[in-house]
Amino acid sequence: MRANLIRKLLKESTGPVAVLGNGISGRAAKDLLHKKSQAQDMFDEKGKCFAQENARKCSLVVCSPGFSPDHPWIKLAKEEGKTIISELDLGICYSMERSLVGITGTNGKTSLATILNHVANQVGYSSMTLGNIGYPLTRAVADKGTNGKIIFLETSSFQATQSSCLCTDSLLWTNFTPDHLDYHKSEKEYFLAKLKLANDCKDASNVWVGESVISSAQKLGVSLNPDFKVVRSLTKQEIPRNLNSCFKSIPQLENLAFAIQWFDYLGISRNHFFEALDGYQLEPHRLQKIDCVNQVSFWNDSKSTNLASVLAACRSFSEKIIWIGGGKNKGQDANDFAKFLAPFLDRAYLIGEMSSAVNECLARRGIQSVSCKSLKDALHQAFQSATHKQNILFSPGFSSFDMFLNYAERGKTFKSLVFDLKRSTQETTNLNNNHLQVSY
Repeated sequence: MRANLIRKLLKESTGPVAVLGNGISGRAAKDLLHKKSQAQDMFDEKGKCFAQENARKCSLVVCSPGFSPDHPWIKLAKEEGKTIISELDLGICYSMERSLVGITGTNGKTSLATILNHVANQVGYSSMTLGNIGYPLTRAVADKGTNGKIIFLETSSFQATQSSCLCTDSLLWTNFTPDHLDYHKSEKEYFLAKLKLANDCKDASNVWVGESVISSAQKLGVSLNPDFKVVRSLTKQEIPRNLNSCFKSIPQLENLAFAIQWFDYLGISRNHFFEALDGYQLEPHRLQKIDCVNQVSFWNDSKSTNLASVLAACRSFSEKIIWIGGGKNKGQDANDFAKFLAPFLDRAYLIGEMSSAVNECLARRGIQSVSCKSLKDALHQAFQSATHKQNILFSPGFSSFDMFLNYAERGKTFKSLVFDLKRSTQETTNLNNNHLQVSY
């Protein structure tokens, strides 16, 4: 196995391991190497640069997920004949898990991973969620160890492209829509990155794929292993009435279907699954109602970074919504947003890098739309335009990096703005009531 070759290379190395990237994954890789008494040197575009001399002296290179295959530093390492591995590969070399369950897809990976982890622990399995969820495998191996645990590994297309050691015991590929086209050269390349994970699974019969994966494969002319199992999304009627309403949105109905299928493979019945699901809390910034202000409801779906996730959120409402969206583009087409979202929208308020482009496309389709200078501006204009009992949905559909550090900061900002709006509205109402009482 390649993992054995990497361990051998690390053991026999004479120079330091070059770690590219000082983010969460890079720091975790550096700490694991330190724990294994392996010399290491970290490089980052905002700090120490990786030069030819460094490439020549290092024993091998560990690459963080954010580095594209054509990054100059990767090319430099290849020119010097160095072995390049991913942070994930490094973690796999030292992990001793009971079972490795890969979770991938365009949308909903984190929710599915945390649902699986919650239920697994409730029914007696020791498990943990790792990977793209923000807790790298290398960090878990360095800090706690993974011995005897089931690992639910949220895996991005970036990690799939870079990894040469990842062979899961089972894989859940929830859905597929075009995304990350600023990283991948085409929709087909993005699909093939996901497919690599499925094809590398140890047992093809332990691969579960969603219906959109099947239809996308047909559209792209890609053959899938006939042993893959197809999972159909649940309907609202198929879940218990007492289940938290957050599970009745379209993304979670699909996640529940996958979780049920995987636990059925373990011998856990559907009824037992739903009992164990009790107490689960959905991860923040995923289509959650924040509050009501004058009977106008505000919904936070900041995790939404592509068209498919916005559409899924919109389909969760029975009436047309006021949409707040926009952000940094990832290779997505503004015309597609206008074409597919228009039937769900009463009006729209746009922010960020893509605001003007989406605004123009929506306007051509007859949707009242405004390009706003800030999220606060968009929120206030949306509220002023809202009518009785209308829903205002913040589901950006684009990356947050043009205005915020990440989607979490973006979501927290939205929530704070909603609470500020509610306080100011209540203060204004109280002040007006006091004036009415005095005049009376």
